[in-house]
Amino acid sequence: MKITNGKDFWAGLMFIAFGLAFMLISQNYAMGNAVRMGPAYFPTVLGGMLAVLGAAIFLRAFVSKVANPLAVFPFRLWFVVGGLILGVIAFYTQPPRDAGAVTQIAHELLAGLAIGLLFAAFGPRSLWVILFSVVLFGYLLKPLGLVLATGALVFGSAWGGHEFKVKEVTILFVALAIFSVYAFVKGLGLPMNIWPAFLE
Repeated sequence: MKITNGKDFWAGLMFIAFGLAFMLISQNYAMGNAVRMGPAYFPTVLGGMLAVLGAAIFLRAFVSKVANPLAVFPFRLWFVVGGLILGVIAFYTQPPRDAGAVTQIAHELLAGLAIGLLFAAFGPRSLWVILFSVVLFGYLLKPLGLVLATGALVFGSAWGGHEFKVKEVTILFVALAIFSVYAFVKGLGLPMNIWPAFLE
């Protein structure tokens, strides 16, 4: 059989992989049933539905009348190798809980760089820069606080777009930071630092 639609082929594989991963990871928890759901019930059902949807999209790649090449995105092998090497280094050099802020931030940046290289192996710059910015936000939230992590997210994502206007991005950052602080920290009372721990 010949693959006629490369986009459906890769999208189907992605959905199948995510669905099976959800189902596999959730097996460590109690399943329960439809009346008394355990923590594994929803991820297992959702993962199964995602895998079935992925299988349908995957099979459609062989019969689709819409022609798309199989190589729908560039692949950079050296980025994958570099990301895996840095990921292994970050995994085996995790600092202790009582390590200083500089050590923790350096380790978070190393782990974020490893993930960023893996993202950069696929797709155009805008795709991996925006994904990397989201991952970087998650890594920097604890050591740098909500405001600076939001800055990394906003400026990084804007840099990945087609236009980067410093004034507009700065206004967006300030507005989003103020909203996040008042909505999540002050309003909902979520236990997160607003500023880096050494400044509070």
